Amino acid sequence: MLRFIKAGDIFCFKLDEQRYCFGRIIIKIFIGHVAELFDNISNSPDISEAEIKQARRLIEPVILDSYSLFDRKSEGEWRIIGHQQNYVPTDMNGVYFTYGEEPWCKKMDIWENEIPISGKEAESLPRVAPLGDYNIRKELLKDI
Repeated sequence: MLRFIKAGDIFCFKLDEQRYCFGRIIIKIFIGHVAELFDNISNSPDISEAEIKQARRLIEPVILDSYSLFDRKSEGEWRIIGHQQNYVPTDMNGVYFTYGEEPWCKKMDIWENEIPISGKEAESLPRVAPLGDYNIRKELLKDI
């Protein structure tokens, strides 16, 4: 299944006992898939194309642990529910993840371009680390 996940795939996951959250796969990187999570939260796992087009990001893009979420399904209730044809990522300027320790810190964009940065700048960026169901829900629930 993991090899079939691609940019433009629309997914949903159970946010809590009654609500579903939706998102889109932006791009595959070496450690998982970068995804955006939409501000559309529903009591059913269905979303229309119009709702997707109107949706905004709930939080900054994240790196998903696609293997445990979609392939093994070892945590949470995540599933691919559709695909947006000819999807091209937009609004990705300023989306970076960081790795390394001072003085070798780097930031990486979604295309895996790397730029050396200071340790101070690295502290302000999310780590290059795939997130699972618990971490994603924790991040979302503090913002809604």
